[in-house]
Amino acid sequence: MIDAMPKEQKQQKNRLVFMSAIGLIIILVGAFFLFQNNNQYGTLLIKTSESDLSIFVDNQEIIPLQKTNPVFKLKKGEHSVIISKIGHWPWAKNIEIIRKEEVGLKPFFVPQNTSGFLIGESDIEYASILTLFQENLILPEVFGQLTANANLKSKITALDFYKDRADVVIFSAENGVFVLEMEEDNIQNLQPLYSGNNPVFVKKDNDAIYILDGNNLLLVNY
Repeated sequence: MIDAMPKEQKQQKNRLVFMSAIGLIIILVGAFFLFQNNNQYGTLLIKTSESDLSIFVDNQEIIPLQKTNPVFKLKKGEHSVIISKIGHWPWAKNIEIIRKEEVGLKPFFVPQNTSGFLIGESDIEYASILTLFQENLILPEVFGQLTANANLKSKITALDFYKDRADVVIFSAENGVFVLEMEEDNIQNLQPLYSGNNPVFVKKDNDAIYILDGNNLLLVNY
C-alpha cells in the first residue's frame, strides 16, 4: 500500500505524538513528585481554646487558619515550637514530626504579672481562710505523679494541680510559687507565678489561689 500522506504532514503528526508523549511523562513525573512530597508531611495540633496566640515553628511565625485548636502540616523531622500569649510567659517544646502522623501539644499559660489583693485581719473571711493552711498542703496523689529531681521535691512546701490540668502542677518552694509540667521530656516548662519570702498556698478554685507569705494573706488570680 502506498502512503499518500505528504512527508511534511507526516513529520508534523510525529511531532504531535512526540510532544503528547513528553507532556504525559511530565504530568506523570510531576504527579509522582507531588505525591512523594505530600507523603513527607505530618500534622501538628495545638490543643487549646485560647485564640490570641502567636505560634513560632523553627523561629518563624505561622498564622493558623483557625483560631482555636489550630492545625499545621509540617515536614517530617525535628522542629522547635514556641507559643506565646500577650502578658504571659512563653511556652516551648521540641517535637519530632513523623509522616502521616499527628503530634498534639497542650500548652499552658502563666501571667507574667498576676493580679490580686491583700486580705486583712478585719476581713470577715480572714480566719476561715487561715484554717485552710492547717491542712496538708502537699497532696500525696499529686506528689506521687510529679516528675522532678529529688532536690526540688524536697523543697516543695505546697503542691496541687494547676487550674483544671492533670498534667501541670503548681507548687511553692523557697521564695516563690511556680508552675511545672509533669512530663520530664526535652523541655519541661517551669514558669514563675509569684515571688515572695517564704510563701505557701492553697487553691481557691481553678482561677485563683490563697497565698500565705509570712504574716501576709493574699488572694492571687491566675
